[in-house]
Amino acid sequence: MNLREYYEKIREIAQTIDGEFAVVVSNKTNDGGRAGILTEVTRDAAARLVADSKATLASPEQAQEYYAKLRAQHERKAAEEQQKRMALDVFSRGGLEALRKSLQTDE
Repeated sequence: MNLREYYEKIREIAQTIDGEFAVVVSNKTNDGGRAGILTEVTRDAAARLVADSKATLASPEQAQEYYAKLRAQHERKAAEEQQKRMALDVFSRGGLEALRKSLQTDE
């Protein structure tokens, strides 16, 4: 395949992708690529991966599942961060009370 055909193929694939980003499913490749990994990439990157047979476009169901997993991970991380802040806040208040008591007993 010459370069003109290659880039025309990439442009054709990119035109079929709705939106700025797309979810792709990786294919097994000779250079160590693992099959079945879902990733969100730009429309141009997705077109290039599909043209190079390194990935296929994810089905709408696969994309919804991918985004649901990302949302769940984000919510879990946010909850963990909130717990860390609360734990630090409780510790700080407890430390402040202990400091006040120690200062009162010194007087």
